[in-house]
Amino acid sequence: MAPLRGLSVLVATLPSLAWAVCPETSPPYLGVAVSTCCAALASYFPDSTFARDNSQSSTYYREKTAFWSATEWLDPTCVFLPSSTDEVSIAVSIFSEEGCPFAIRGGGHSAIRGAANIDNGILVSMKRIRDITMSPDNSTVTIGMGLTWSEVYPAIEPLGYMVVGGRFATVGTGLALGAGFSFFANSHGLAIDNVAGHRVVLGNGTVVDTDAEHHPELYWALKGTSNNFGVVTHLTLQTVPHRGMYGGRVTYPPSVLPQLKRLTYQYQVETAERDIDTHVLPSYVYDGATNTTYGFSPIVYNQAVDALPESLQPWLDVEHDNSTIKSNSYVDLAEELVAGFPDGLVQTHFTFTVYPNESYLSYILDKWVEFCSSISHIEGLTGLQTVMPISTLAIEKSGINNPLGLDRAEPGRPLTVFYLGLQFNNVEDIDEVFPAWGVFIRTMEAEAKLQDLLFPYIMLPYSDGTQQAIASYGERNVKRLQEVQERYDPDLVFQRLVTGGQKIPLNPPS
Repeated sequence: MAPLRGLSVLVATLPSLAWAVCPETSPPYLGVAVSTCCAALASYFPDSTFARDNSQSSTYYREKTAFWSATEWLDPTCVFLPSSTDEVSIAVSIFSEEGCPFAIRGGGHSAIRGAANIDNGILVSMKRIRDITMSPDNSTVTIGMGLTWSEVYPAIEPLGYMVVGGRFATVGTGLALGAGFSFFANSHGLAIDNVAGHRVVLGNGTVVDTDAEHHPELYWALKGTSNNFGVVTHLTLQTVPHRGMYGGRVTYPPSVLPQLKRLTYQYQVETAERDIDTHVLPSYVYDGATNTTYGFSPIVYNQAVDALPESLQPWLDVEHDNSTIKSNSYVDLAEELVAGFPDGLVQTHFTFTVYPNESYLSYILDKWVEFCSSISHIEGLTGLQTVMPISTLAIEKSGINNPLGLDRAEPGRPLTVFYLGLQFNNVEDIDEVFPAWGVFIRTMEAEAKLQDLLFPYIMLPYSDGTQQAIASYGERNVKRLQEVQERYDPDLVFQRLVTGGQKIPLNPPS
């Protein structure tokens, strides 16, 4: 679809008082433009455009607070809920011509302020783009970007198929634009490497379909760069034939943390490499209410069996408080894993990557428990540390298929991605927690650097706003991304108007 023209003339004839921007909060150079865009949207899509209305029953309020983390509760001028790619195309044409800042919300599962919401701009929520279509031969499925994985899995799992998607029910499909660990990570690699195509609205409103043969450079570039090239409205994912799975989650008491450290290391360097149908997410939960840390690990075997294989049995041999391991479904397990982790609290997370090392895995867990204990007085404090392997198989696939730069890893060595997260109740505690959190994280990275373990990759979906995830992909790949950007977004719409989240560096790599 070609971009729209003459919008200023059109909007001049529309009533705009209802879209007036609050003068106390809006920069004067943006207020008129944003009001113009909201009025134009309301003219085209009166049932899908919602003016600022902070009554808690309003659609506007529900959408601006429909985020995993309260750090994303911002104050857009209006909210737009498109129902199709064509509607997104019209909206982006309006934004581009009038210079209106906007944000794109999929599942809303980022903790980075402004990554998927905006103050005094337009929030585009994809929640109404929810279609799911299997290909005639069932080799792929095309899904709308308003879906979460808990909505995708029930549509395809009963048919005998799965996709390389998220492990937590409430996470959105935007995970497959950033990287994406899954239950199938050891056998199929990252989610982005199992994307067969994208439907994307470019900065001038043009709609493009990408795959390995059509717009191959954009297809490559979209695998790990989130919102930098356009508004992706649909993903086409390769399917994985599925006959059943066996798994659940196991909860461990604090007394067995030493055994879990050993199992975590063995899983990273041995089990994940040798038995690719396994999936373990070694996790450690800090409970501020009791000032204790316990183990919490999803454990999955991706085959239709009635017991865990020998390679996973050690996780059950360790003393544990509870196990839900059984013949299971992926959707039920995904729902189970999000229980107890509610939306709307203050969330922060950070990630970095190392070569797996047993002493360092032990060190970071000990220091993490020590840090969490130092702020245990924060109301509602919960901490989460997870330790995730990128297997050598996944690294090999990544080097061919995406710009992450994992092919810089030493041959034959897997990688370990740390997720470190905190949640607590009150935004008033941010000023105390976040600075100390930043010092702790950088200390952990520095120790990894001193031990010659730190690998220069930052996984975008788990990154903090202070991190430069895309810059971490390496000079060669950043340069190539900039070249793709020059071709597909020459006016830098998704740098100038969509400023939130992780962005492609503007300067040439040094």
